Amino acid sequence: MLQSLLKTVILGQKEFILSRTEYKRVLLTGQLSIITFCVCLFYLVFGLAREVYHIWPYQLACALLTLLSWWLNRKRRYNAAKTLFIATVNITIFIFASVEPVQTGIFLFYVATGIGAFAIFGYENKTIAFLMVGVSVLLFFVSVFFKHSFLPHIVPTGEWTQVNLIINFIICVLASSLIIYFLVKVNYRSENELRENEKKILRQNQELTKINGELDRFVYSTSHDLRAPLSSIQGLINLSEMAETLPEVKQYIDMMKDRVANLDKFINDISDYARNSRLEVTKIRMQLKKAIRDVLENLRFYPHSDKIRVELDVPDDLYIHCDSTRLQMILANLISNSFKYHDRSKEDCYLKIQANFRTSAIVEIELSDNGIGIQADLLPKIFEMFFQAHEQSKGSGLGLYIVKETLEKLGGSIMAQSEPGKGSSFTILLPQNKG
Repeated sequence: MLQSLLKTVILGQKEFILSRTEYKRVLLTGQLSIITFCVCLFYLVFGLAREVYHIWPYQLACALLTLLSWWLNRKRRYNAAKTLFIATVNITIFIFASVEPVQTGIFLFYVATGIGAFAIFGYENKTIAFLMVGVSVLLFFVSVFFKHSFLPHIVPTGEWTQVNLIINFIICVLASSLIIYFLVKVNYRSENELRENEKKILRQNQELTKINGELDRFVYSTSHDLRAPLSSIQGLINLSEMAETLPEVKQYIDMMKDRVANLDKFINDISDYARNSRLEVTKIRMQLKKAIRDVLENLRFYPHSDKIRVELDVPDDLYIHCDSTRLQMILANLISNSFKYHDRSKEDCYLKIQANFRTSAIVEIELSDNGIGIQADLLPKIFEMFFQAHEQSKGSGLGLYIVKETLEKLGGSIMAQSEPGKGSSFTILLPQNKG
């Protein structure tokens, strides 16, 4: 509350400064102006209490000039406010250093003023900061070596000198500490931001390395996989032209249809891969059971789907927040794999789909079948781009890779278990944050 009030007093209600470092400098300038104003009033009252009447106009003038510096700072005339503040403090120290004995420690304020000049002007205005420090040094030497003043010298007592020394020391230490704390804090924040930027760049470089590697493999494998069915179709066309009987031509046409279907599936996989990489995630509330039924309906005419018994164990009231397009992409790949790699030697081929909340924030979807299964040594590789676990596979090798990448976009994960001859099981975990 107090910090917010202080910011309002220094900056006003609608002030916005894009650079955080400059914002901190403006705050520091305002704080130092207010502190110096209060210190001047304190010295004025202290001097009057000690019956020192001839210097109070200068103390009042210093207070009013620092108040003007605060006002200029609030009106966004930052350089003018900084210059006026440092110049006022330098001249005020010079005036009082010429009438007070050295034992009061009045010269200590030149050090605090020099540090303050660099703090509020910053590296960008280092020339002005050096100039202000040069003025402080020059005034110090003038005060030391030229003992003359247009003000009457103060005749000190031992007690007066000691009290002034203590007050000057405390105020100088507090002001210097505030300035140094500001510099340390700005440096700490800059180092933190630098470290975070380095981590971000490292992550981006790792992602770019991964993407470049995948792109190279993608281009190579895609060009090969696109060319192979086209070459096959071209060969079948040549054979059909030389065929002498209608059944022979029909056989070649059926083979061409099979190649075209494989090519179409591969192009769809590429489209899914591009869509997942390009589109933003848009989550909506949906009934999971209906979403699964929609995918099953779309795969109704998929080869061998009529031979698979599908068991659906999903509560009717299970609603999730998910990207509809990506969820369909994931389910379609996994369900079609179960259809494609069913075990033809078994009389009862099945696919079980179960789902429920694992925790209040995570939905678990499990798809298990009794298909041909996957060898244990190949299981860790099944989510790699273009990897094919079965020799009889006619796919692109992109399906499970797309599933994994899509789930990562959704903040989810997938685990696989399989045993050759017994079947496979895939477990999907989907977080339920609405963002």
